[in-house]
Amino acid sequence: MVSINGNLWSELGARAEEGELYFEPGVAQKCAQRCAELGAELDRIRRGAASLGRIDGLGHLPSGTALARKFEQKASGGEYPLDQALADHITVVEEMQSVFEKIAANYATAEESNAQRFTESGG
Repeated sequence: MVSINGNLWSELGARAEEGELYFEPGVAQKCAQRCAELGAELDRIRRGAASLGRIDGLGHLPSGTALARKFEQKASGGEYPLDQALADHITVVEEMQSVFEKIAANYATAEESNAQRFTESGG
């Protein structure tokens, strides 16, 4: 997931750097703020998922122990476990936030430049 979405957001970031992406005033800041909130929430969930790495209560029979181990591996340490999936999502959300912040900064710079030219021209 990260490689596909990461490349997409990296490309969008490059376009934002070049000033090729635009939003209505204030929208990029709102998107960046929402990304920050989502990233914090995903991190909270990721930290909480650490407690899922130890499963009790499925008994002492070999089948219960095997099932507990399988669930533990889904949470952490197995093939693409929950903690890794959440970390990957956080990375993409941070890339998204960076793109939105670049767009907002470009807008602010353009507005400042326009205001300065207007003032210099006697407007």
